[in-house]
Amino acid sequence: MLKGFQNAAELDFSLAVNKEAMERAFQQVDAEKGAVYPLIIGGERIFTDKKITSVAPSTKEVLGYSSSCDQELADRAIRTAHEAFQTWRLTPVEERVRCVRRLVSLLEENRFILDAWNMEESGKNWGEADGELCEALDFFNSYSMHMEELDKGLELMPTEEYTKCIYIPIGVGIAIPPWNFPLSIFAGMVIGALVTGNTIVCKPSSETPIVAYKFIELCEKAGFPAGTVNFIPGSGSVIGDFIVKHPLTRFINFTGSKEVGLRISRMAAEVSPGQKWIKRVVAEMGGKNAIIVDSTADIQKAASGVASAAFFFQGQKCSACSRALVMSDVYEEFVEAVAACAKDLQSKQGSGRSNAPVGPVIGKAAYDSIVEYVEIGRKEGTVVAGGTYDDSQGYYIAPTVIRDVSRTARIANEEIFGPVLAVIKVESFDEALEIANDTEYGLTGSVYSENRENIQKAKKDFHVGNLYINRKSTGAVVLQHPFGGFNMSGTDAKTGTADYLRNFLNLKSICEDLK
Repeated sequence: MLKGFQNAAELDFSLAVNKEAMERAFQQVDAEKGAVYPLIIGGERIFTDKKITSVAPSTKEVLGYSSSCDQELADRAIRTAHEAFQTWRLTPVEERVRCVRRLVSLLEENRFILDAWNMEESGKNWGEADGELCEALDFFNSYSMHMEELDKGLELMPTEEYTKCIYIPIGVGIAIPPWNFPLSIFAGMVIGALVTGNTIVCKPSSETPIVAYKFIELCEKAGFPAGTVNFIPGSGSVIGDFIVKHPLTRFINFTGSKEVGLRISRMAAEVSPGQKWIKRVVAEMGGKNAIIVDSTADIQKAASGVASAAFFFQGQKCSACSRALVMSDVYEEFVEAVAACAKDLQSKQGSGRSNAPVGPVIGKAAYDSIVEYVEIGRKEGTVVAGGTYDDSQGYYIAPTVIRDVSRTARIANEEIFGPVLAVIKVESFDEALEIANDTEYGLTGSVYSENRENIQKAKKDFHVGNLYINRKSTGAVVLQHPFGGFNMSGTDAKTGTADYLRNFLNLKSICEDLK
């Protein structure tokens, strides 16, 4: 069934034509800075008095302002989506897929400006931003392909009766994406809902509303009817609970913190007056990911992989490595190698726009939280790289390696979501596996080893949704590494797959006596 699917290729920015196009896109971003963006409900642009300010993490420059939704407008958006669902659910799959195909073309046409806005608003570098756009393209093509297959229904046993078992859409969804992948995760949520025949109300992250708005504009141009996709940035404290609890909300698709994800799950489980269904929650809630390095590993390869997983995009990926569990007989060699990698990255730290390999963290709240963990780590171990930070021009924290950390230390157990790596010494592979699994999360993990027994043991006993052998724990590619975690890391909704789409569908069995 995957025949014909191809993963999108990232741009080669060593080519002059791509560099020049990127620079022109930055000029366009500069010209657009300071604009005010509206809500979009049923195709109508609505400006509100209350605004959300988008700030560049690299420079603290104000990028623009997004209108902020209140409960009255949120109610209107959900009711508008519910009304649009009555028609969109009957739209043939081939027409829904045509809209997605047009959207693919529009993303490709607007590739450089979307990348540029992503870099400015999230602090990503050129490769990280374009890689994210490629992931969005892969989601679109994958979900289109899978929905065409799901539309055939289930294969049933032959009978004298007419029988059919078909997938049908379920209603209005809420998309609550994170700031760290403001295009790909958001776009995947939206298109996963729309291609299955549902409608969607989108509450983007307050840190990255402009990238989200640019994407919704393209959805409209692609031909998705007014009301099928609605855009309502707003404070979680004002509209968050309201849209989750709304009786017309059928499902909530969320990526973010464990605390918010669990709150959404609790609220969704309560039946609101007028609600006719059990709400579904698709949640991805982060991790405390470990990479194991055993005595047989290629230490330089392991150190490079750990540093990449821990520090690229400043460790602000739910898949990022935050714990390195290293066998005692290669411990000193590994620490020296990974510290050297971190110091090299620190020497090149800068803005995403300058295409530095590592840049700023997303904003002041994140900066303050990560700095606190750096200082906690200074007491819980020995800092051998980084440990410095500066928010005078932007929110910059050096890639930080802390050695001799206890398995019970706070920095070994609490999600930091920043460029901080705890290195823990272990005496055996079994001990490493025990520590790796000794967390409430279960998202990604890696093992660097040439020992087949250890590799096979990890495949059976390393309890994570995405396990990698002799490579880093980040960089999942659609339909190569279906992504989603266990335990407090979420509902294991493997993105990019048909299983993901089934979260937004019901199976309807039909039987007719033909006699």
